[in-house]
Amino acid sequence: MNRKDIRTRDPFIVAHDGIYYLYCATGSKDGKSIVAYRSRDLEEWEDAEEVYRLSTETWKLAELWAPEVHLYRGKFYLFLSIKGKNGLRGTEISVADTPMGPFVPIADRAATPLDKSCIDGTLFVDGDTPYIVYSRDWPDHYVPEKGAYVGQISAQQLSEDLTTPVGEPFCLFESSDCPYSAERPAKHPWAGEDVIRFGSDAPFLNRLSDGRLFLTWSPFAANNYVVLGAVAEDIHGPWTHINAPLYDNNGGHAMFFTTFDGVRKMCIHQPERYPDERPTILNAVERDGQISELCSASTHPKSRRERSPRSAPCKSPAEFA
Repeated sequence: MNRKDIRTRDPFIVAHDGIYYLYCATGSKDGKSIVAYRSRDLEEWEDAEEVYRLSTETWKLAELWAPEVHLYRGKFYLFLSIKGKNGLRGTEISVADTPMGPFVPIADRAATPLDKSCIDGTLFVDGDTPYIVYSRDWPDHYVPEKGAYVGQISAQQLSEDLTTPVGEPFCLFESSDCPYSAERPAKHPWAGEDVIRFGSDAPFLNRLSDGRLFLTWSPFAANNYVVLGAVAEDIHGPWTHINAPLYDNNGGHAMFFTTFDGVRKMCIHQPERYPDERPTILNAVERDGQISELCSASTHPKSRRERSPRSAPCKSPAEFA
């Protein structure tokens, strides 16, 4: 199967032992499982296989989103956004011995706060300290003084085995703190009316070659899905927002991985339009203390004439510490 034939939102790629694994929530026939595709070249993929199946016998109800798989302490951990029976979304963590699962939950609860709707949890490890970094979902946070629903990028320290929250969650920044996002609110139909929304999808952290953190995330900027970046010395901030998007051609939910020949890649879904979403892979280049250039050599197979102005030809792969 060619990559252009795989419909998926929120793609996530793991490179391990000569094989690339692409995790998707949209490849399931009944919407109740996560599937993985395997490839050796990022273009041709084997048929999808189920790696996780939803059980509604515990806190979970439905709606699987944004699967991520992280190698941590010798095992593979699946971070998955799920709607709970209390009506709120949360990120569950499951574990397996191999990238193909089967993934089994490590706790009978979401790893994100239970009293808030939280999506798109990702793993960040600072030294020996693990954190789940996530989006506080915008419908859960109306800010009257802004007249808008405002998403937040937040974090929660976890125990070493990832089963238990440690301390209190903390907010890294709100989506309206970023000037690019603040100047471009999105209008969204919600509860029978059009509301103003500042989304905060898909946090993902990289460490730059100078040791600083580079966090990517995706809002709907004036109803155009984009990838934005922010930089900080450590996870507690303060966070400095990059003035221009990394990608602004109606695609986002970025994650990063390194190929077996040492090239740093960014993977997104593009376009943000049902049912045309496809995994798009770009070379990521670090310059001037940020990830500021993307190579267009491997863009969406159906959108080669619709490249972002930020997707310039690249000269070298990104260099990360």
